[in-house]
Amino acid sequence: MKGRIKPGLKVAFVFFGITRALRLTLPAIVDNLIAPARALGGEVRLFGHFYSQSAIENARSGESGDLDPEEYRLLDLDAVELEAPGGCLRQYPLSEMQALGDIWKDGFASLRNLVHQLHSLKRATLLAERFQPDIVVFARPDLLYHDSAADHLDMLARAHRSFVLVPDWSRWFGHNDRFALVKGAEGIAAYGKRADRMGAYCAQGKRMHSERFLKFALGDLRVRTIPLRASRVRSNGMQVLEDFTPGRGPMGKRELVPFGTIRDNQPVARSA
Repeated sequence: MKGRIKPGLKVAFVFFGITRALRLTLPAIVDNLIAPARALGGEVRLFGHFYSQSAIENARSGESGDLDPEEYRLLDLDAVELEAPGGCLRQYPLSEMQALGDIWKDGFASLRNLVHQLHSLKRATLLAERFQPDIVVFARPDLLYHDSAADHLDMLARAHRSFVLVPDWSRWFGHNDRFALVKGAEGIAAYGKRADRMGAYCAQGKRMHSERFLKFALGDLRVRTIPLRASRVRSNGMQVLEDFTPGRGPMGKRELVPFGTIRDNQPVARSA
């Protein structure tokens, strides 16, 4: 039997990283994430941390082009923090992580990008924690969210226990780290501030790997996988053809297709 939604429920959204093509992904973010959260009847606030940069160069993804450093304003955030890239690398044990080897074999470029992402996630989480939310939706703004989160948010709003909900695809022997819906302060902190655990992870002799590190950071927390789908969208508007089959994830580089392309394994965005 479902419980009642807590009176005065607080839901926070945490956006982080680089917006890339937010002009394209925003309608699905609103329809499939923010609108269902507002429909719960509680208080919803939006928080973000972004890097101030006007261009992107990523050899691993083949991404190169201009960025709009003001695009984050489209989210109409309640609080936001901006930071120049690069400086955050000095806050984490990068040399110790590099000493264990480069799992992506790209001159540690992907490792540095991961550290930037986790630092941005941490800074936005710290902003959200001041709101003392019951539920946090951790959402990358450069994803096209295909499915409504309404049912999952409703479950969390009525649950008496804490949960961490993550996608059931591209797990890579860990947990998919693209986005998450989390209820409970412990899970919110473990997911959102896991950058602080990188040293402990590497102290076990493990090379940094985003999905496996997330599994380590969540430890014994109650984690559930859900069939919510989202596709990466590059700065030029091209969309990554993801594999949403539950399990490990695809091998090799993913195909790029025009935004909104319909393929057998690539549905267009659906509203709530």
